[in-house]
Amino acid sequence: MYEYSHGGNAAFEPGKENTTDLSVNINPLGMPENVKEAVAREIANCSRYPDSLSRDLREKISVFEKTRPEYIFCGNGASDIIFRLPGAINAQKAIVTAPTFSDYERACASFGTKTIGHKLAATKSFDLDESIIETTRREKPDLVFICNPNNPTGRLTETGLIRKLLDLCRQTGACVAVDECFLDFTEQAAEYTSKRFIEHYPNLVIIKAFTKLFSLPGIRLGYAISSGSALIDSLYSHGADWPVSNLAQAAGSAALDGADSYIKKTVSYVSGERLIIEEKLKQLGYKVNGAAANYVFFQNPFPANLSKELDKKAIRIRSCGNYNGLDGSYCRAAVSTKENNGKFLAAISDVTERTMKR
Repeated sequence: MYEYSHGGNAAFEPGKENTTDLSVNINPLGMPENVKEAVAREIANCSRYPDSLSRDLREKISVFEKTRPEYIFCGNGASDIIFRLPGAINAQKAIVTAPTFSDYERACASFGTKTIGHKLAATKSFDLDESIIETTRREKPDLVFICNPNNPTGRLTETGLIRKLLDLCRQTGACVAVDECFLDFTEQAAEYTSKRFIEHYPNLVIIKAFTKLFSLPGIRLGYAISSGSALIDSLYSHGADWPVSNLAQAAGSAALDGADSYIKKTVSYVSGERLIIEEKLKQLGYKVNGAAANYVFFQNPFPANLSKELDKKAIRIRSCGNYNGLDGSYCRAAVSTKENNGKFLAAISDVTERTMKR
């Protein structure tokens, strides 16, 4: 039977409805009020089919991202785009780093694409380095996935390295997919985005989502940006029509109204709270990797199972043992509301002193 491997499942587990779920990384500021209002208004239009090309939404995204509408494809969340991509470019071989988001490998497997793992070293804080260039040169893939910042480590990849990868892949006809779903949570988003390469590298596709940033996981809305017109056209062909519902298109358009101030407020809040959490974890004896997103990534040096012990106290974090390249000692916890962050720190302090350090 299919096994769900992502976080955010506590609400559907018997007896866990009141769990503080930090296993998924949703904006703690919550869904903007104008988005809720837009979704409510759009209900009246749900007796008609949605615009399969998401024309109005793509216009809004193009202004927000400072690019062209024809460079944008909208889908049912970032995962929808990730699963369309191997088929869209007929990828026979792909490179996926380890650890990283599991859907890249799952998407490749669903199309029959062979995946080559590129291991990231714990001794280098799981940072992507020049060795990815050598792996790509040796393996000659059709597709390379880069998550920036990476999930679950939260580490950023320099644009200079991505440019070298783009140059190499352009020579071989390979596509580079850069997942920037968490980048807008970082203070360095403008410095690290690969959008500067869109016009000059049609082999680049950037993947983004409204899910985490605008707190819309139940709406399902993501988009891809690429100047490769054939790639964009093929994304439409490799999936069902109407990938974005009326409600999702209305939510996305509303979210982009006033998005700059909302994002600025989000980044300020998340960066401040993340530092507080990381500092406390260090004091308790955990090894903190230093994430640049809206979550903390850390390693448990103690013998007991931290995630299970916290679960007993109705706190759910993400055990990273099912990520390639990691074991169960690695954990990820979302930066949440001040109340939830306080619950987490109180619980982990208690668990650590009573259980972990025995």
